[in-house]
Amino acid sequence: MRVRDAQIRELLDEGELDEAALRRNLRDIRRINALLGWRTSAVRAVKREVRAAGASAFSLLDVASGSADIPLAIAGWAARTGIPAQIVASDLSPQMVAIAREQCAGAVGLSVERQDALALTYPADSFDIALCTLALHHFAPDAAVAILRELARVGRRVLVFDAARAHLAHASVIALTRLLAMDAITRHDAPASVRRAYTTSELRALAQRAGLHDARVRMLFPYRLALVASGFA
Repeated sequence: MRVRDAQIRELLDEGELDEAALRRNLRDIRRINALLGWRTSAVRAVKREVRAAGASAFSLLDVASGSADIPLAIAGWAARTGIPAQIVASDLSPQMVAIAREQCAGAVGLSVERQDALALTYPADSFDIALCTLALHHFAPDAAVAILRELARVGRRVLVFDAARAHLAHASVIALTRLLAMDAITRHDAPASVRRAYTTSELRALAQRAGLHDARVRMLFPYRLALVASGFA
């Protein structure tokens, strides 16, 4: 765990997958996000940013959204509290986009678009918040820097959350995915994601390379990295 495993691949990154297997994996990811508090943590972080800005409305882009359970939860919070929000969930995979659109059907203020996180098509400063959750570890350092730059280009505030590389985190996800009888893809990808994850110091270095303003990186429980920064505008 001292060195990021750049060789191991997650099955989710292998292009088009069997539809049934992909849906089972995305269901597992939604369960993990709920059980480990990833979803709640992201909503709280967005809530803090909106309130700190004193905003009566906000816009948000989420990249590499998967089945979009996290932007869906953010949209739900905004709707419940009466804060107008324009939220875009995005992913490069057409399969992901189709499933996310199913999951988000009828959600107020939430749309799903196909976007490449490495080359977003939005103009600079298009969103109040640019968010990336549990996806940065999928990318090698140079690509991760490029994603951070894109987030900072299109978002006035940047929020990134990801797994942290650690022995206990690795052992814990192996136990969790087997205890809950999760899909074979999940049982492979969850520990692989920890082996591919960055440490606090590594993420801080990536943010510095990307030129993020006022970047702050810290570790949250359980083994969750949080990066908060200002965009370029």
